[in-house]
Amino acid sequence: MSIVSLLIGQCGNQVGSEFFKTIYDDNFNNCPVYSASSNTSYINESLGTFFNLPDSDSKPEAKCVQIDMEEKVIRQIRCEVNRQYNWRFSKNYFCSKSGSGNNWAHGYFLNGPPCMEALSNLLRLELEKCDLIDGLITTLSLAGGTGSGVGTYLFTHLSDDCPKAPILAQLIWPYRLGEVVTQAYNAVLSLGHLLRSRAPTGFLLHENDQLHRACAARHLPKHQRGAARGAHDQIPITELNRLLGHLLGGVLQPYSYSSSGALCRRRLSRLLFDLSGPPDYRLYRLHCLPYHPDKEARRFATETWPQLQRHSQQLLLTGACLEDNMNWNISRKNLHGYQRQPLLACTGVARGSGEPGELSWSELTENLLNPEVTFQSWNGSKSIGVSNRVFNGHPRGLFLATSGGGLISDPSAPSPLNTDVCAPLRLVRSRAWRLFSASAYLHQYAQYGMEDPKEAFLEAFAVVEQTIHSYSQLNVS
Repeated sequence: MSIVSLLIGQCGNQVGSEFFKTIYDDNFNNCPVYSASSNTSYINESLGTFFNLPDSDSKPEAKCVQIDMEEKVIRQIRCEVNRQYNWRFSKNYFCSKSGSGNNWAHGYFLNGPPCMEALSNLLRLELEKCDLIDGLITTLSLAGGTGSGVGTYLFTHLSDDCPKAPILAQLIWPYRLGEVVTQAYNAVLSLGHLLRSRAPTGFLLHENDQLHRACAARHLPKHQRGAARGAHDQIPITELNRLLGHLLGGVLQPYSYSSSGALCRRRLSRLLFDLSGPPDYRLYRLHCLPYHPDKEARRFATETWPQLQRHSQQLLLTGACLEDNMNWNISRKNLHGYQRQPLLACTGVARGSGEPGELSWSELTENLLNPEVTFQSWNGSKSIGVSNRVFNGHPRGLFLATSGGGLISDPSAPSPLNTDVCAPLRLVRSRAWRLFSASAYLHQYAQYGMEDPKEAFLEAFAVVEQTIHSYSQLNVS
C-alpha cells in the first residue's frame, strides 16, 4: 500500500521533509539489530509505503508532490536531502516565480487555477508508480498565502482527480503572536472552504504555540521556558517540524494488532476509519509520550508500559499533546472548575521493547469514551496497534490519535486555558472578527479577485461557527 504526500507552501515542504527523514532514519539509523525476518518485513513495508524504489542502485524516492510559489525553499530542501541523506525527492514538483504575498485571495484566485493543472499531471505521474493507494496526506499552513490560498484551492479540487482516496489534511496553525497581520483572515477563509468538503477527509490540527512550548521545555533552561517567544525563546523551526514528523510517523509506521500478527497494510485508512464519525466532527489531534529529541537522552529513558498507560490516561483527560503539558491536579472525579469535552474516538499504537501488548485499551480509555456519543460504538475499534520494534530511537513509546476530548475552562476566569479541539478555532475566529468588524484590510483581498469580500468572509465565519457550535452541543462533564 502506498501513501502519497502533497506538500504545499514553505511550511508544508519543511514539515514533509522532516517527516520523510523520520521515516528513513527509523528504518536504518535509529534502531538496534532485530531478528532478520521481522526487521526485513518492517523495513520493506515502510519503504514500500512512503518511498519508490526505482532500482537497487538508486536512492529511494519519497512518494510526494511538492508545490510552492517560490522555488527557494524547495530548492534548498532538495539540495540538502541529496547531499546529506540516502534518499531523495522525486522530480514531481512545481514552482512559480512569484509568491502569494501572505494573501489568501492572491493564492486562491490567481495562483490556484494554473497550479491545479500542474498538480493534476504531477499527481497522476506519482500515482502511476504506486501499486495500491492507501490514501493521500496534504500538509499546509493556515497563515500565509500559498499554504492557505493555493493549498485550499488544490484541496477542494483534489477529489476530482482522486474521488475515492481517503485524505488526511495536516493543518498547521499560526502562532498567536504571528508575523502576518492578516493570518487570522487567511485561516478563517481556509477553514470556511476546507470544512465544507464532504470528501472522505480528516483534519489533523497542529498548533505552533503548543509545539513550541514542548520544544522549549526540552531545549531551554527552566527559567527561560515561560518567556514570550522572542529574544529568550528562540527555538529553531526545524525542532517543531521534527516533532511533527515524530507524531505522524508514530501512527503510520508499520504495526500489527498482536505481537505475532501480520503487519497492517492500510494504516492511513485505518486511522481515518477509527476516528471517523458524522461530517461535523472531523477535527483530530495527535499525542505521544515520551519524546526525547536528544539521542543521548533516549539511551537513558526508563519509562515502563504501566507508567506509559497511567500517563496516557492523564494525557487523554487533559487533551495535552505531550506529557509535560499535562495538568496533574485534574482527575476524572475533580476537574477543578473545568468542563471535559467527551472523547469521541481514540486509536493508538504502542512501539518498543518489552511487551506492549500488555497495555489494556479498555483501561486506557476507561470513563473517557462516552458511550452515548462515541463513534467507536459502531466502527468496532477497540484494540491498539503494537510493534516490538523501537521507533525513532525511543525504547518505548505510545502514540495516540483522538477526535474530541480536552478541557474547557470558565470564560470568566482570569486566564482561561482551553485544551478542547475547538479552542484554536474560537481564537482565530474572534481575532478575525475584530478585524472584520472594523473592515480592516478587506481591500487587500478585493484587489486579487475576491468580488465581494464581506460576503465571502461572512460565509467562512458561518462555516467555522457551525463547527464550533456542533462541538459545543456535545454533553460535557
